[in-house]
Amino acid sequence: MQYPYSVVDVFTQQPFSGAQITVFTRADGLSDGQMQVLARETNHSETVFVRTPGDRRSPELKVFSPVGECGVGSHTTVAAAFALAQSGAIASAKGLNRCSFVQGSAVIPVLINRSGEGVVTQVGFTVEPQIDRYVPSRDELASILGVKDQDFETVKASALFVSCDTPYLIVPLRSLDAVYRARFSSEAWAQSSASSIPVNHILLCCPESESVKADFHLRLLAPGHAHRDDPPVGAAVPAFAAFLADKLADGTHTLWLERGMRERRQSLLKVEFDSRRSAPLQVRVGGDAVIVAEGKMSVPAVA
Repeated sequence: MQYPYSVVDVFTQQPFSGAQITVFTRADGLSDGQMQVLARETNHSETVFVRTPGDRRSPELKVFSPVGECGVGSHTTVAAAFALAQSGAIASAKGLNRCSFVQGSAVIPVLINRSGEGVVTQVGFTVEPQIDRYVPSRDELASILGVKDQDFETVKASALFVSCDTPYLIVPLRSLDAVYRARFSSEAWAQSSASSIPVNHILLCCPESESVKADFHLRLLAPGHAHRDDPPVGAAVPAFAAFLADKLADGTHTLWLERGMRERRQSLLKVEFDSRRSAPLQVRVGGDAVIVAEGKMSVPAVA
């Protein structure tokens, strides 16, 4: 049997930039084993499978990397919503459309704005962040990241642990040069005052960017990442919004975040968040997308 798919470049207006996601828009009947085979065949970082609602009103999303099933992120949800909207399966009316997806028991709200200029999608998150100000000293961070003392931002912000389900150590730096010189040293972390704290992700940020549209440039580091790795940052955006909200007045804030350099599939994310001290943080992450390929794939009956 053949299954239709689209290859979507997310968080960009330029083909062959942004995050590259394959979306199988009609995946009913596929087993988890078959989805894993297809994800290995596409060999993209993540492949999304959309199942029709059945007795539910919201389509179901399943996401596989070449090595296994993974959680839904903002980039995979935006890719699925964009592919379905472009096919006319959802959000066919002009203007602002609201819909949702499900993954397991989680409901993922999506806003789709269809205009004469195209389709822009946003994924909504409601989070109750936990912030920990006990972080390694600046000297320790310099050793962990392999940067210099003068590379750290010290006036407008300081490093924080922020958790919205997944904990991130968010470290503000002053320049793109510092962001891309940085690399994670597990040995230095093990010798630091925070060695007892499990850390899987360090999110670097700086106000310098290549795009004049961007307010911040982000880069995610993790143990095992190669020096030139520049993974998607969408999953870290709610934590970064909480990091910013810690210093901002209550209200609605809008900003653009840049990930990656132009020569390496750069992404540009639009982020809105509603900060209220007495309420959970409402975060919306989205942006542009473009379909670069479409086709059908034959699927073996037995994975």
